[in-house]
Amino acid sequence: MNDPEAHPANLANPAAVGEPVEAAQRLPTGFGPWMDRLVDWVDRIGVRQATLAIVGSSVLLSVLLDVLLHLLAGWPLSTRSLLLATLLPVPIAGLGAGITLRLIVALDQARSRAEQLALTDALTGVRNRRWFMTQAALEFERATRHGRALALVLIDVDHFKRVNDEHGHQTGDRLLVEIAQTCAATLRRTDLLARFGGEEFIVLLPETGQREAVRLAERMRQAVQAGLRDPQHPLQVPVTISLGVVAMSAATPTLDALIRATDQALYDAKRAGRDRVHTLPLSLGG
Repeated sequence: MNDPEAHPANLANPAAVGEPVEAAQRLPTGFGPWMDRLVDWVDRIGVRQATLAIVGSSVLLSVLLDVLLHLLAGWPLSTRSLLLATLLPVPIAGLGAGITLRLIVALDQARSRAEQLALTDALTGVRNRRWFMTQAALEFERATRHGRALALVLIDVDHFKRVNDEHGHQTGDRLLVEIAQTCAATLRRTDLLARFGGEEFIVLLPETGQREAVRLAERMRQAVQAGLRDPQHPLQVPVTISLGVVAMSAATPTLDALIRATDQALYDAKRAGRDRVHTLPLSLGG
C-alpha cells in the first residue's frame, strides 16, 4: 500500500519529476546572460504580454525621437507627425517582436527537452546516474553541514541475467520499467530514485534515519514482489529484488564512502540468499 506522501515524483518526465530546489535550476541557454534574462522575462509574463510591452516601448521611443528631432531642427510639431510616430512602429515592432519571442521560446523549450533527456534514463523513465550523483552530492553536503539524517538504498534485480537468457531482452527491459515504476510509486516526494546502471537502481532518502530507511526498502521489496507475482500480471516473471541500506553517520567522510558501504550491504543481501533487505551498522557507513 502506498504512503499518502508517495507519488511518481521520480519518474522523469517534465510534468512528474519532483525536483529538489537545486535540481530545478535552469541551465544557461548558451547565448549569454542577456538572453537568459530575456527568456526568464518571457517565461514570467508570456509571449503576448512581452510583445505588447516591446510594441509599447517602441511607440514611446518613436514619439520621443520625433519630438526631439523637431525640437533640434526647430520644426513645429504637428498632429500628423505625432500620429505617424505613434502608428508606424506598431506593425513593424509587433511583427518582429512576436516572431522573435516565439523563436526564443521554441529554442528554450527545445533546450529544456534536451536537458531532460540528458538527465533521464531512456528505458525506465527515471533519472539517470549523472543526475543522481549531482543531486546526491548536494544532499550529502547539506546533511553534513546541518547535521541532518540521510540514508542510501541500492537495489539489484535478482537473477536478471537468467531473465534475459530465458525470456529475452525485451522482457528484461519491460521488467526494469515495471520495477522502476513500482519503486517510484512507493517512495515519498522528497526521495531521489535513479537507475544506477544495468539492473541496479539507487535511492537517496533525505531526512531519513536507518530504521525508517530499512522500512522504506522493505516496502519497495514487498511491492515489487507482490506486483510481479500477481497471476494477472502480463509479464508472468516472478522476479525479486535485493536491497542494501546504509544511513549516513558522523563518521561518513564522503558520498563515495556512503555508496561503497551501501554496495557492501547489497552484496551481503545477495550472499545471504537474495530477496531481502540488508543493512550495515551505522559505524560502517564511513
